[in-house]
Amino acid sequence: MHLIRRRSRSSSFPGAIFSMLAVGAFALVFVACGQSSDETAGPPGGRATRASAPVEARGFDVPSQLVFEETVDLAFEISGEVGEVNVAVGDMVSSGDVLAAVDSETIRDLRYAESQSLYQIDKLQDELDRVLGLESSDPLIRAQSKGNLTKAELRLQVAEDNLEDYLLQYDVDLGARRKAVADAKFALDQAEDAVSDFADMHGESFAAALARRSEARAKLKDAQDAVTDFLPLHNEAVATLETQIAKVENDLDQAQEVLRDFDVDHAQRLAMARVRLADAESNLETAEDAFDEFHVMVIEGQFPSLDDGRNFDVVKFEALQATVDSARRDVEFWRTELADLEAGPKEFDRTGAQSTVARLTLELERLNRQLRDELVGPDQTELDRLEANVLVARETLERAERDLTELEQGIDQLKLASLEAGAASARLTLEAAESKLARLEEGIDQAVLADLNQQIVTAGEARDELAAGPDAAAVALARANLNEAKSDYDEIVEDLEDSYLRAPFSGMVRLVTVKEGDVITVDARVIQLVDPTNISIQGLVEANNVERIEVGTSGSVTVAALPDVELEAQVQEISPHAKTERGVISFPVKFAVVVPTGVTIPPNPGLVTTTVHP
Repeated sequence: MHLIRRRSRSSSFPGAIFSMLAVGAFALVFVACGQSSDETAGPPGGRATRASAPVEARGFDVPSQLVFEETVDLAFEISGEVGEVNVAVGDMVSSGDVLAAVDSETIRDLRYAESQSLYQIDKLQDELDRVLGLESSDPLIRAQSKGNLTKAELRLQVAEDNLEDYLLQYDVDLGARRKAVADAKFALDQAEDAVSDFADMHGESFAAALARRSEARAKLKDAQDAVTDFLPLHNEAVATLETQIAKVENDLDQAQEVLRDFDVDHAQRLAMARVRLADAESNLETAEDAFDEFHVMVIEGQFPSLDDGRNFDVVKFEALQATVDSARRDVEFWRTELADLEAGPKEFDRTGAQSTVARLTLELERLNRQLRDELVGPDQTELDRLEANVLVARETLERAERDLTELEQGIDQLKLASLEAGAASARLTLEAAESKLARLEEGIDQAVLADLNQQIVTAGEARDELAAGPDAAAVALARANLNEAKSDYDEIVEDLEDSYLRAPFSGMVRLVTVKEGDVITVDARVIQLVDPTNISIQGLVEANNVERIEVGTSGSVTVAALPDVELEAQVQEISPHAKTERGVISFPVKFAVVVPTGVTIPPNPGLVTTTVHP
């Protein structure tokens, strides 16, 4: 993170602070008060005098500006894109808080580069340790080298032990081969017994095949029944959805009519409600008559059955019952509506009607989607699954019947041949085991023995090399490579730290110039942080008033952003160097201000008014 610090100092009064004030406020003071031709200017020790203007004992206002004494501009030291901005203007932050960061991709790449660099340093450090050996001045490296030497000696010992183990293993292998021959003989006996027992097992297999065929027939029937029962369930779902849609459409029409009639004269709506109530009662009476009439027809059994197994009278019966229920709801609705209208108009009716229309519209759309899905036909996926179950069950039954047919034909000659082949294989296994045993009994493998001896020589040479000490050129190269890797790692860590802007002290955010996604350049100001408890006032006191003040003179300060707060001020410094703006001679004056507890100076205080009380 790059910090661009600007601290106000007691001996510095930059002219830029007052350039804008001089154009406005100073000109007004100059025009209002005028300036005599005999006015002279000078430092406080030789202050200007006016012959015609006596000094007044009252206070006077000073054009001024509030200055945050502790101000810091924060900028990224790497270019890229802003990933996050965690603060806004006016936020209070603590020292060390992350205020902003570059994009996550850049941070991820830097972290990956950091891990790779650490891995490279570890590798190079290991290489240096290996090269330095026992002559290193670092006790840790010497200890590691001693460890490496110990490991080399251990590897030599292991090589020697391997030779000894090989010689011992020969005897073990010889015993294992003899056991393998015995096991192979046992396996051959088992295979030959299996051939003998195969005929006895045929009867048991025949009974098991009969049981499997019966089970397969039962499963096939269950799968076929599931397919047969699937379609009636689909037709019932379609009828239920149609009934629900009819009800919702009726409710929606009523709700829309209520919404349309909201702005009509209340008396007209009252009359309409009475008419609608009468219609609803008439519809209810008609629906109940139709329901009663149909109920009688159902009892008398006047309806035939459909092919899908469902009685049509049941569907019609449910539809008429739904119509009666809907008509009753209409009567209850209009009775309630009429009672509400007779009680007087209600302003919240529109909101309720709009909410009802929106809810019923969404419900109608949902039901229509479901109906469209159902009208397309039964769930093909489920139907396919059920039909697939039928196919699987049929194949299982066919396989069970084939097995039974084969068993009914007598002993399976192929199976018998397979068992005889197993016996032949066991015989070959026995012969192979006996062959391997014969080779072991011929003696130790001289090639393996020579290889083990060579491993002992190689391990001894490695141990001697470690004990001989490091090569100077190799040490220098290893150190150079390690130092270069550490330098690269430091640069990566610095770039990673520069990916975050952290608060250098606790304070207030006064300025934020970027947002997430903005492209940033190196050293471009991103955030300005100030200490709102450490402020001062910079003012310009005209020459005719400067002689009335001194260090310690009291005053008061008000800022536009805190109209109800008056801050106590005290002259801290009077510049001996006068400034002339538009013909007005003034002296820069710095006022010390103490911010009371509980008062927070805003980031943009607005117009500042300072009154001096000589």
